[in-house]
Amino acid sequence: MSLLKAVLITLCAATCCIAGPAKSAMVPVPKTIADSLPWFAVREVSSTNSPFTKTHLTQLARQNERVALVYFATWCIPCREGVKRLAAAQDQLKKNKVDVVLVNIGENDEKVIGKWVDKLGASNFKVIVDPFRRMTENFGIVGEGEEMSLPKTLVVDQQVKPVYLIGQEGNDWPQILWAK
Repeated sequence: MSLLKAVLITLCAATCCIAGPAKSAMVPVPKTIADSLPWFAVREVSSTNSPFTKTHLTQLARQNERVALVYFATWCIPCREGVKRLAAAQDQLKKNKVDVVLVNIGENDEKVIGKWVDKLGASNFKVIVDPFRRMTENFGIVGEGEEMSLPKTLVVDQQVKPVYLIGQEGNDWPQILWAK
């Protein structure tokens, strides 16, 4: 049953992605993070496997106007399309002072994740892995043990305060990341 559910979700997501919603779907920011993100520690996908914590996110946020935490999985077709569009818009993102952190949810094979990111031309973005869902369950984006629909993007300001949460990406993606 679980495999059938996964196939149906993927097909529905792919159909939605092909048709493309007119605007990105805004999702309410969970009350648990409305004012501030909790402490977290995950790992960066790099040759050094450096930690990535709230302190690191705070440093990125202070250097930019916004930071987009883009949640993805390598099996997610809409995620692939969204990351391709982000990669194509790297100059616009930089011009508008938006940094992107790709947050892999629930996968452990960092070589597969790295190859996926490289293939999409997104290797300039910081990539972190969150196999234990610290940045979803602890943020209140999903309940404990719940599946997370992908893609999702949490945008934070210079004080690491959530600005908004995006569900399905629309034809305004990624411009919505720097829209005022």
